[in-house]
Amino acid sequence: MTQTDTVEPSAHRESPFRRLLGVRSLIVLLLVILLVAAQIASGGTFMQPRNLLNILAQNSITGTLAIGQTIVILSGGIDLSLGSITALSSIVTLSLQDHGPLVARLGGLGVGLGCGAINGLLVVVGRVPPFIATLGMMQAALGMTYIVSNGYPIYETDHMALVFGLDKIGPVPLIIFLWLFVALVAWVLLALTRFGASVYAIGGNERTAISSGIKVGQVKFFIYVIAGLCASVAGIISINRLGYSQPTIGASFTLDSIAPVVLGGTSLLGGVGGVISTLGGVLVSGVLNNLMVLLGVNIYVEQIVQGAIILAFVFLFIRFQRR
Repeated sequence: MTQTDTVEPSAHRESPFRRLLGVRSLIVLLLVILLVAAQIASGGTFMQPRNLLNILAQNSITGTLAIGQTIVILSGGIDLSLGSITALSSIVTLSLQDHGPLVARLGGLGVGLGCGAINGLLVVVGRVPPFIATLGMMQAALGMTYIVSNGYPIYETDHMALVFGLDKIGPVPLIIFLWLFVALVAWVLLALTRFGASVYAIGGNERTAISSGIKVGQVKFFIYVIAGLCASVAGIISINRLGYSQPTIGASFTLDSIAPVVLGGTSLLGGVGGVISTLGGVLVSGVLNNLMVLLGVNIYVEQIVQGAIILAFVFLFIRFQRR
């Protein structure tokens, strides 16, 4: 091999980590800027513990969904049905509330697991592209919400406290602990288990994953089951926050679940990113929303700003990938 043929292998091995580190640096920088701006705009009240806890609670639904979406996207797929599964799970839970909180919640969790399993079978056995499979599930689950609820909102007849009759531990809402627990379990799953390594391998190069002996079909199936479970947990959280559910409640949840993943720097092509990055994206999104409220920004303008920031991050991430 001549000198001109020599390649720097270490640079290629390190590039994904460098890209992720660069994106995380952007997240930290943006978060610091938003925190300073929000503190100034609020006259010094933004950083008070009560407001910070409120931001975490407000983003508990989106945060839980984003964890499930992260695992799917890391594998090179996408799940467009998470919002509808959340709505269906919450409606089924409330429709079973007369049988007690345990039965009601198990019913809601079962809906998420079932829908996720169907998505997994469509993708793995039916070889339907994830976009199409989950789009179909999105419509099917939405239709089921109307059938179960007859198109009307369903309210809690008797408040179902989250755990052991409690909704808070001190001043901290339990829903915050719940979605952070989901994030912790997902992080352990991705970072410390063979399953997690397989998810990254499939997202990086599926053919290579197959040739290395990874049971790609089995891993993909469980990826969508986990995503469905996250959606049903988000449904339980939404009941705790709102006290009711209705068919349209999940209309924006799917896109809301993708935005933090993108903001966190997880590649939409798969293989790069993770739960910690997504948590950073959730925080950026939550602080940005709170800042817009403090500034009295019109909700439509707020959506434009959010979209512009997401596009900017996608552009910057693509630039990092090309280096």
